Formats: sequence, C-alpha cells, structure tokens
Amino acid sequence: MDVAPATAELPSTATEDIRTSWERSWMSGVRPDLSLERLDAVEVDTGSRLLRAALPVLDRVADALAETSYFTVLADNAARIVHRGRISHRTSDVLDHTGVVLGRQFTEDSTGTNAIAAPFELRRGVAVRGGEHFAQSLRVYSCYGYPIINPVTRRLEGVLDLAGRAGEENPLFGPFLRQAVEDIERALLADSRDAGRRLLHAFDSATSRREDRALLALGADGEVVVANRTAMDHLDADDHSRLRELADRARAGSGDREVRFGTARGLDLQLTVDIADGHGNALISFAPVYTRRRSTIAAPVAAVEPVDRELARCRAHRLATVVVGEPGTGRSHTARLLAGPDDTVVTMSCADIEQVGRVAWLNRVRAAASTEALVVVEDFDLLDDHLLRAVGERIANGAWIALTGPPMAQLGAEHRYLAFRCLGRIELGPLRDRRSDIPALARRMLARATGGSARFTPPTLARLAELDWPGNLRELAHVVRTVAGRRSAGDILISDLPSEYRSGPELARMSPWERSEHDAILAAMERNHGNKVAAARDLGISRGTLYNRIRTLRIKA
Repeated sequence: MDVAPATAELPSTATEDIRTSWERSWMSGVRPDLSLERLDAVEVDTGSRLLRAALPVLDRVADALAETSYFTVLADNAARIVHRGRISHRTSDVLDHTGVVLGRQFTEDSTGTNAIAAPFELRRGVAVRGGEHFAQSLRVYSCYGYPIINPVTRRLEGVLDLAGRAGEENPLFGPFLRQAVEDIERALLADSRDAGRRLLHAFDSATSRREDRALLALGADGEVVVANRTAMDHLDADDHSRLRELADRARAGSGDREVRFGTARGLDLQLTVDIADGHGNALISFAPVYTRRRSTIAAPVAAVEPVDRELARCRAHRLATVVVGEPGTGRSHTARLLAGPDDTVVTMSCADIEQVGRVAWLNRVRAAASTEALVVVEDFDLLDDHLLRAVGERIANGAWIALTGPPMAQLGAEHRYLAFRCLGRIELGPLRDRRSDIPALARRMLARATGGSARFTPPTLARLAELDWPGNLRELAHVVRTVAGRRSAGDILISDLPSEYRSGPELARMSPWERSEHDAILAAMERNHGNKVAAARDLGISRGTLYNRIRTLRIKA
C-alpha cells in the first residue's frame, strides 16, 4: 500500500515515533476524517484489578490537576477506555462529542495515532500534541500517554493518558505522569501479593478443616503455589496442565465446580474447583472416588483492609506479620498491638546484636519463638544473611513473629524475601501523606497530655496540618508534649508552638500542581546527585526550563 499520503497532514515538527505511527495507521485502513462514532463501545468492568489499583492514584492526580485544564484517561490491556478522570460536565460533553467514550477501543488500527494507541503499540511513553493526532476530531487535545506494566508478569496492564487543550502543554507533565504510572504499578504489585496471601490463608483454612483431603492452590498464572502432602502423592507434573485448563474454565464460568478427573497414574479422583478471589487464584481439592466426601472450601478473604482490620485478622490467626513505615510512624507500637491482653510480648531489637553477640541474640529469639509469646523483631533490615535465614526458619515453623522496619521500597532483596514470608503485612504511611488525620491526632494527644483542659484553635490545627513532619507521629507527639508543658489549659495559639513550627513551609502554600512539580524536580535532582544538566535530561526538559522552575518554586538545590 502506498503510504505517501499518510503523513500529508502531519506537522513537520512531529517525531519519528509519531510519523511511523501515522504510517501504520494509514496502512491498517484508518483515515483521518473517519468518525470515531463508527466504533462500538463495550461495558466497562468497574471491579477490574487495574481500576482497583489505579483509582486512588487517579484521585490524587485529579487533586494536583484541579487548577489546570488537564485530566486523565485510563485504558485497559486491550486499549479500551475504562476511566476518564474527575471531569466537569462540560469536559464530559466535549469528550463524548469527540468520541472519547468509555468502553471504546483506541488502537492504531481503529483510531489511528493518539496517546493511548501509540504507547499501547510501542510500550513506552509518547507525547501527541494537537495536530499530531491522526483522527481530526482529536486534534483539539494535547496528550502524553504512558504504558502500565504489571511488575509481576511484565505484561501490559493498560495505558494512562494525561490530556488537555492543545497549546497548553507543560514539559513536566511527562515525569508527572510517569510517577503516577509507577504508583499504579506499585499498587498492582501490592494487590498481587495480597492476593497470594489470601490464597495461602484460604489454603490453610481448608487444610485445618479437612486434613484427609488433598488440596492444591493454583495462582492466576496457572503455577502451583502450594500443595499438601496428599496432593503431591496423587498428582505429578503431567496432571498440572489439565488442572490449569479446569481452573481457566472455572474462571470463565464455563466449567463445572465438581468434575471427575483421571490422573496420569490411572487414579480416579473427584475434584472440586473454587476460584478463591477476584484475581483468578484457584483452590482445588479432591479425593479418590471410593472415599469421596463432600467438602466446603473457605470463603474468599476480603480485599485490602485498613490497618485496624488487618491487625484484628493477624491477631486472630496469630500470623507472622511485617510492619513497615518511616521512623516515627508507630511501627513498634503497632506490632505490639498484635498481642491480646493475655499474651506475652518479647521485643528483640536488631540494634542490640553487636552488643550482645549474634549467637546470644539468636538464641534469645529461638527461645522466645518456641513459646506462645509474640516476638517483635525491631529493625529487621539490620539482619545479616545468616540471621535472616534463621529468623525465616522460625517463621516457616509457625512462630508468632512480628518484624518492624523501613518502607518496603527501602529494603534489599533478601529482607524483602523475609518480609514476604509473613502472611500479615501492615504498611504505615507517613503523616505528610495523610494530612487530614493530623488535626484529630493532635487533639487526642493534647487531651491525654492535659486531661482535656487545653485545646488547639482551628488556625493552629491548620498550621500543624501544613507541616511535613519528617519525624512523623514521634515528632508530632514531641511538639504536643512541649506545648502542653507550656500551656496546660485554655486555647493554644500558633504563637504557642515552638518557633520552628510557627511558619508553614513554602510547599504548603503551593497549589497541588506546583507541589507535584516541586516533588518531581527534587526526585530528579536526587536521582542525578544534584547534577542539574542530568536532571533536566531525566525530566525531558531544557536546562533553562529547569532553572526557571527551580527559581519559581524556590527549590533549594
């Protein structure tokens, strides 16, 4: 097919990626003047794994974009639009008029070049500005699209598109969108790990009820996650592919829950297949036909829960639990809450290893783990390889252990592996990420310190909520105690705060979008060790633009 007319309408400033995307669109039979209304729109699955992971991130992005004309469009792994961000009725009407509707597929062979189709095809970020859109109806937009890759399977989960009016591009939209995609990918990773823990919990529950019944847990990818001894004795590798087919049919709703199954060894089994959760994990139980009994598989465990509900679950089942967060977020206090009022708690700090000796420290852990006590291992990120293995063995043997340490992203591979052996996981967010909680926390701390005789005025609470609190709860508690020591009754004003807490930081007075710019620049500077030229290259902007934004945002760099 002659592609010479393909780029006739394309601006001369277009990149090679855009030019070749136009050529592919033309060769697939799409033309710029074709209406997008000719395309069907399917119903959107509002409970999909992608939307579960993306919605909290998209809410934060919408807050940051509130003072701009930009909005987000999310597409799934088939390039179908599943979410259009927090938009006004007017923007919704414009999107409907231009064909950007929920459930419509935006691939190069259906809609031509745009910021969903091109990243979907290329598997990398692409900016599409105004007239660079293939479809004429989309040329009113400037967009930046970035693919969302599942960190576990490395498969494409979708595309996130940041869109706005043509001519209102901002060079920092690219790194801003990349950060949002990274947040979604982290949420997908956490969701996958939570699904694995729920599958193991369902497996343990079923095993405890019927020890004589064979049980096998299959992950969503079809791999055997865990099996009890009875299942291992009856099945071999040749049977696993057929089990995966049964699980696939059950996920699709086209297979029977109970089926007769002949193994490669010639055994006749009666299988029960249950999909354990919304992630496609499957729990398969079976018994030889001559000893068949009916069995009920554990109900799916609820999805991601808040800290207090996760605490209750881990406490009820005495699960090994990892509690992570920044210093001062209450890791040790939270870990001790796993114990009930009649339980004994033994706290072992890894900071004491050098003082007491590795052998003596480990012997104390083993002795405590052999009892019914909750053993809290603080700062487990300080454990060396030998101690990691030893503590891991205690956890594998069923010891009730709680690990505390820094955020998961700051852990090395070996320490992450130990954390993932725990069936319970509690992540404590820093105060700066939950500013709305700060006034209530400060009021409760002050009430305990003064017996309720003093109170923060609303402006004082607002000032406390503006601050970043790098020391988190510990720092906030210190400030409250200091204030209570100075004024034990009456109203506490901003002037009563310690001097360094009376003036809110420049960051607090920024708009959400300016704060996002500020954070993106600081992150780039940190990645490039303060080198502004390298940071500008990392952000995809000119050095002059970076210097200008540093001055405007008063960044100390």
